[in-house]
Amino acid sequence: MKKYFLVVICVCWSIVFPAVAQTYPSRPITLIVPVNPGGPNDTVARLVATPLAKLLGQPVVVDNRPGASQKIGIRSMLNAPREGYTIAVVSPASMTINPLIDKAVGYDSLKDFTYLTEAVSLYYVLVANPSLPAKSLQELAAYVKANPDKLAYGTGGSGTLIHFATQQVLQKLGITVLPVHYKGDGPALMDLLSGQVQLMVAGTGAAKPFIDSGKLIPLATSGPERLAELPNVPTYRQTGIKALEEFTTQSWVGFVAAAGIPPEAAKKLHEALTKVLRLPEVRKSLEAAGFQVVAGTPAEFTEMVRTALEENRKVIASGAIKVE
Repeated sequence: MKKYFLVVICVCWSIVFPAVAQTYPSRPITLIVPVNPGGPNDTVARLVATPLAKLLGQPVVVDNRPGASQKIGIRSMLNAPREGYTIAVVSPASMTINPLIDKAVGYDSLKDFTYLTEAVSLYYVLVANPSLPAKSLQELAAYVKANPDKLAYGTGGSGTLIHFATQQVLQKLGITVLPVHYKGDGPALMDLLSGQVQLMVAGTGAAKPFIDSGKLIPLATSGPERLAELPNVPTYRQTGIKALEEFTTQSWVGFVAAAGIPPEAAKKLHEALTKVLRLPEVRKSLEAAGFQVVAGTPAEFTEMVRTALEENRKVIASGAIKVE
């Protein structure tokens, strides 16, 4: 009788354990945003959170934890139990810049994370003040080589994504232009309009009204294909410059968890996130906010981060961006 009873218990547990493993998620999920409300990271997180909660059948709580150049939020996600119930929204600043320029960042982008999906991308346009006698990248390179130390470009701060993105294209063109760093992209754009600086890599949303009015001249966009909002502007790849044949640069927003979460949780999160990002109403809202939906695979996301880290290391190695 005892033997029969034990057999029944074993059979019951063999049925229950797989069922338990398949119940993820069984409680609320925390989505950490390592910046203040507002801005690309927060916008994407909030547009995704509600439909994601509906799809997963559990609340998704958006938790803004700004500070220390995003380190506070990222570290809080990494320090949470690795069960798949704490995820974070990330960007180039947190994943491909800070780990290279901040010795105290406290994490490794390629070892400490489970990549879920690159959610959206944002591409740039290299714009010039109309006073600059160069209307293409070829003309820009020729002008700078003939007139060294005459031009300056604006950034939203030293070590920012715009700083890296500008240095990358200048290095590929084989030219040097003086950087002028501002406290944010807005002030840099205003000085570009007034002619205090002559060049800037800018977000297409911010630059387009001034391009349309003729106050700025677009030289090239940074994506793999022409942008719908600037169809007459070539990409870097389309300029005919050999060094730029494979070159793109972008900002992006993606979702990650800590390394070591259960594989079934990672799989379900990836599937749910990409499904939500492709919903017509979510895609429409993201595109209206200036994003292009990617909803890529974890492998694609990981490789994109790896490539960006390599490109940024080259910029730092050149001495163009100082690491303190």
